[in-house]
Amino acid sequence: MPSTKWRLSRIGTVGVSTGSSNTLWNRLRQHRGNVRGKYAGGGNHRGSIFRLHVGQALIEKHGWHDEYPHWGDQNPDAETTAVREQEHELEQRVSEYIRDLPFLWVDIPGKPGPECDRAEIESNAIAMVSRYRRSAGPSDLDWLGYHSPKSEVYQSGLWNVRHVSDSFDPSVVDQLSAYISSTEALDHQSRI
Repeated sequence: MPSTKWRLSRIGTVGVSTGSSNTLWNRLRQHRGNVRGKYAGGGNHRGSIFRLHVGQALIEKHGWHDEYPHWGDQNPDAETTAVREQEHELEQRVSEYIRDLPFLWVDIPGKPGPECDRAEIESNAIAMVSRYRRSAGPSDLDWLGYHSPKSEVYQSGLWNVRHVSDSFDPSVVDQLSAYISSTEALDHQSRI
C-alpha cells in the first residue's frame, strides 16, 4: 500500500508501569505473534490487547462467533491446549493483519512509571488523534476496526480503548517533536 494511503490506527508504548522491564521489541513480538514453534504463524491474544481487538473485529466482520466462542476469555479454561488449537487459525489471521502494518517508533527514554514522559505522550497523543467525540466521520470505510464490538475502537478510529475520549494537552506536540528530533534512525535490519 502506498504511504499516501496509510492511516494512524494505534498508539502504544511500553514501560509505563513502575518496575516494568518489558522492551519495545518484546512488545512488538507479542503483537506480531509466533514465528516458529507449535503455534507458528499465530500468537496469543490473551497477552496482547491489540491482538484481542483485531481478532474481535475479524469475528464480527465474518460472523465467526460459533467458531471462536472463547476468544477473549481470560479464565483458566480458555488457556487449555484444545482452545489454543481451536483458535490457532484466527490467531494466524490476526498475525497476518498486524504484520502488514507499518510502524513508526520514537525513542522516549526514562525510568518506567505512570508519570514518565512515555505515559504522558501516549495518553495525550491518543486523545489528540481520536475521533471518539468528534463529528467527523470515518476517513477509511475499509478499516477493519469499524467491525469492532468495542465502541471505543470503531468510534475513535484507533485500535485503542484507553484515553480515546480524554481531553489532551496541546503541549504534547512540542514534547513529542523534541523526542522525534532526537530519535536516531534504525538500521534496515529487523529486530522483531
